[in-house]
Amino acid sequence: MTPDLPSRAPVRIDVRDALQSAPLGAFHFRLATLLALILLFDGFDLYNAAYIVHDVTALWRLSPSQIGLLLSCGLAGFAVGSAVSGPFSDRIGRRRVLLAGIWLSGVMSLAIALFAHDLRAFIALRFVMGISLGLLMPVAVTYINEIAPKRSANVFTIVFFSCGWIGGATASGFIAAWLIPQYGWQSMYYVGALSVVLALALQFVLPESVSFLASRGRQDEVRAQLRRLWPARANEFADATFTSADAGVKAGSVAALFSPEFRRQTICLWSMGALSLFSSYGLSGWLPTIMLKRGENLSTSFAYGSLLVFASAFGSLLTGVVADRIGNRRLAMSLAWLCGAAAIGVLATITGGSVTFVGIVVAGMFVIGTQTVLNNLVAVSYPTEIRSTGVGLYLGIARVGAMCGPAIAGVLQQATGGAGTMFFVLGAALVTAAALVFLVARPENLPKAPAFGH
Repeated sequence: MTPDLPSRAPVRIDVRDALQSAPLGAFHFRLATLLALILLFDGFDLYNAAYIVHDVTALWRLSPSQIGLLLSCGLAGFAVGSAVSGPFSDRIGRRRVLLAGIWLSGVMSLAIALFAHDLRAFIALRFVMGISLGLLMPVAVTYINEIAPKRSANVFTIVFFSCGWIGGATASGFIAAWLIPQYGWQSMYYVGALSVVLALALQFVLPESVSFLASRGRQDEVRAQLRRLWPARANEFADATFTSADAGVKAGSVAALFSPEFRRQTICLWSMGALSLFSSYGLSGWLPTIMLKRGENLSTSFAYGSLLVFASAFGSLLTGVVADRIGNRRLAMSLAWLCGAAAIGVLATITGGSVTFVGIVVAGMFVIGTQTVLNNLVAVSYPTEIRSTGVGLYLGIARVGAMCGPAIAGVLQQATGGAGTMFFVLGAALVTAAALVFLVARPENLPKAPAFGH
């Protein structure tokens, strides 16, 4: 009689370790492409207000301060949406929040095209649309960082963020130059309404985040996802038990962000985000209008606005590659912001010619581009259970800076009669952020998150 063989204990696998060590495969690229498409509409819709200013200023008889309000109202909604997206995403899942945001943004874009007949109506509808856009970026940034393998995290996330959000923001200027002269400013919002087609497709093809599933103990769904992410280990995953290092942290806990372990981190990240976006949106929102005042034609001015955002993709990638190579993301970000401040100084003092072109390219690379690397830093600075909350609240607070950027820039120009003071203030904000980044701990040196109970 053959003795019974001892049963083999099930293999225990940490989901975070599996995600970080997995090789890039087809499923990674499929997920990243879906997130990039979401971010494409997010970027297009967030930036398109800068290109309707020329048409609606005369139509609605707007002053510079009112133009600043028009540019800022969507960012105010974005701040609200970002703040609420994180806790919701950590409680009900990344997928549900992304779907809600993309559906609502398409509907509100159509509503603006049809019903925004004056500044007051535009502000009300644009604010609600901003809320929907605010639901998208924090969760998409969280999701793409959760699936990014550690050895290529910065480059992987930046490439798809650039293809998506920066691609959409860049395209808005070129599309505006083509559509608005022929079909009016409302045509930009009809284009934005096409996101409902993407929303319908995402209902069927967008999966839930593996990290979120693991934190909820949904073993079968984790197993199915990991087998698609890493097919070579499919047999091992079939019999494994999956663990999440973040299961002891209360989902969506705002208190955890201000625990002794994370308090300084949170405050510094919020401050840097607000300063960075204050400068980014102050510059990008007003650049087309400033170029028009300096004598450029409409197409060239819009092209400069698109060039500014397009160059940010290269700045993000360059800063990310340098950060990966030297192993010091903080130093790479600080140097990038200082380069951005120098470029703003050039734009303030030199007008016209190739120097302006170079100044806009460098400003785009390091004023706007560095923000992507900062977003990634935030996403890896918190554990899974509060990651989306951390990213969402960070982007919500940072959007207060974004909202103030165009508005304060408008007030400064109206008060001083020119753009010089505005450029100085925007540059000073970046220099301050470049100093603050050294107060942030490196992600590998962060303590484990405190358990707040369920």
